[in-house]
Amino acid sequence: MMKSNTAKIATPIVVPLFIYTLAGIGGFTFEQRVSIAVLSLFISASLLFWSYRLAFALLGVFFLLALGLLDIKHFIEFSQLDVIAFLIGMMIVIGILEERGFFDFLLAKITSYINDGKKLFIVVLLLSALMAALVDEVTSILFITSFILKITRRLGISAYPFVIGAVLATNVGSSATVVGNPIGVMIAFNAGFSFSDFIRWASPNSVIVLMLTVALSLIVWRPYVSELDARYKRSLTSLEKVAVDKKQRVNFVIFLGTITMLILHHQLEIFLEETLSLPKGSMHNAMLLGAPFLWASIGLLIERHRAKEIVSTRVDWWTLTFFMLLFASVGTLEYTGANIKIGEYTVRLGSIISNAIYNPELSTMLSLILISSSMTAFLDNVVAVATLIEITKGIAHVTGWDPFVFYWALLFSGTMAGNYTPIGSTANIVALGILEQNKEKISFSYWVKKAFVVTTLQLLVSIVWLTFFVHR
Repeated sequence: MMKSNTAKIATPIVVPLFIYTLAGIGGFTFEQRVSIAVLSLFISASLLFWSYRLAFALLGVFFLLALGLLDIKHFIEFSQLDVIAFLIGMMIVIGILEERGFFDFLLAKITSYINDGKKLFIVVLLLSALMAALVDEVTSILFITSFILKITRRLGISAYPFVIGAVLATNVGSSATVVGNPIGVMIAFNAGFSFSDFIRWASPNSVIVLMLTVALSLIVWRPYVSELDARYKRSLTSLEKVAVDKKQRVNFVIFLGTITMLILHHQLEIFLEETLSLPKGSMHNAMLLGAPFLWASIGLLIERHRAKEIVSTRVDWWTLTFFMLLFASVGTLEYTGANIKIGEYTVRLGSIISNAIYNPELSTMLSLILISSSMTAFLDNVVAVATLIEITKGIAHVTGWDPFVFYWALLFSGTMAGNYTPIGSTANIVALGILEQNKEKISFSYWVKKAFVVTTLQLLVSIVWLTFFVHR
């Protein structure tokens, strides 16, 4: 036990030193080496001491500021405050609906149609993916996690296996459409892809992978699903007796209003630009952020006597602060130019792989998937893909290849590889934050143990799809 604790404590020290040395051998500048080393300290310490992750995040950003690797201007730029503000608004909406018994209402409705715990597990995973595709992964997991907690509390069973399964499905669903994930939006703008392009080239693969994910989740959590089924059937009568009052009509307006505005935010932005005679594109994503603000405002006015309490207790300030610091820290790769150096090694890796499969273009695609998956598993997928988009443009410029398949490779690896670890995507961290607020914790090792095989197969199916159906 003593040796194990010593190794655990030593790891956040050894890893940054190893990364620093390796980067030096690779020709990175001093600033690039230090930025990568500090970031590896941040990540390794957070993973090994998850309960204290915010303390290590604050420490990591302190080092970056003190060493001149990050300044105030870029800290604000890299912190992605628009994402943080969006999450705050959505958490308030969810908190209001929770306080007003909306999820009790949904539970009563669903249990009136589903009388089997296994079917319930499957339906919730499918709904997770569908909501992610129609709105976005964060909104989906916020609603779904709250719903799962409502079910599992009633049944007296742990929520985290159910939530992990929902997260795995959510990240898959987020790859189906352009609005499912922020990286889809970035790729669409950079590659010139339309909504219909996503339906043609991404959605079929997402559906195939989703079916595989549901089947594998039933196998991975077979004992849990059996227990869920048994308890669900025993408690079915009491679940159906949940009272439904008139205020649920208002809750439905808040819920559907939020979802509808998120789905139609782009059309609403165009309408406002034309109506107000604003420059084209000036309101880009303004209503994506404005939608939760509007409905959070309406909800707080309705619950005005409890508004302060809802904002204080229902918004996960701990997780959001960690998010902000994580985004800022990862942004130092761009600040120091380390991302460009990493891109050079991507091309080299592709040339090595090409010697084995005798197809330089496909081998470069595989190297992009490998690097993107590795980065996404331990970093924010938005930052990882933003970095690799620029690398993809450089590869296309140097080689003259059509980058079409590379962009889709970034989409699938950037969404699905997030399932490897608890911090692989925004949906993962949000779900974990909600569970922690409800006194349920998931260890890093448990997550990886359960998700590793499922995620690897998700990526392998996507590679087959890219190779035979997307590659030109």
